[in-house]
Parts: sequence; C-alpha cells; structure tokens
Amino acid sequence: MAVALVLPACGVGDIGAPVEGTVFVSVQDTVFLPESLTVQQGGSVRWTNDGKILHSVVQDSGKWQSPLMSPTSWFDVRFDSLGTFSYHCSLHPQMIGTIIVQ
Repeated sequence: MAVALVLPACGVGDIGAPVEGTVFVSVQDTVFLPESLTVQQGGSVRWTNDGKILHSVVQDSGKWQSPLMSPTSWFDVRFDSLGTFSYHCSLHPQMIGTIIVQ
C-alpha cells in the first residue's frame, strides 16, 4: 500500500522555504505543469498556484489534499512510500496530474 506523508505546509509567497531537492509543479488556470513527474522516495513536491483563480491539489484516493489555494499560495507533500499518486483539482476536475515515486 502506497502512503504519502503530508507536510503541514501550505502558505502564500515565500513564507516557507522548500526543503532541498523539492520538485515544483506550477498550478495554472487549466493544467498542472508538469502533469506527470518522477521523484525519489522521501522527496517532496511543491505545488504553487501560478494562476489567477482558486485551485486545490487532491490525491484521487483522498489520502491528502490541499485547502483551496489562492494565487501565489503553495502546498507541499513529502512522499515516503513508493508508488504512483494520481491527483486533481477539486474545483476543476479536468486538471489532473501524476506523481511517480521511485
């Protein structure tokens, strides 16, 4: 069973510096960029809302989710288990992405 550890990190602007080696995903108004990425086990991903409207990041099975993120807000997740994690925006379900942890 794949498990991700959700860091208690969600903020606006540069309030929280990302941990070294963090991989970044830009949340645009119609897409996550990149839509798919691979990280090493124990690695972190930071989603930043670079769009103009509210978005969220919700793991498809509900194991983790961000609050609604206003523009410039961010959300971090550290992935401690191997696996493939699909996610979407709760407000815009056509926005989908995948994190592969190796």
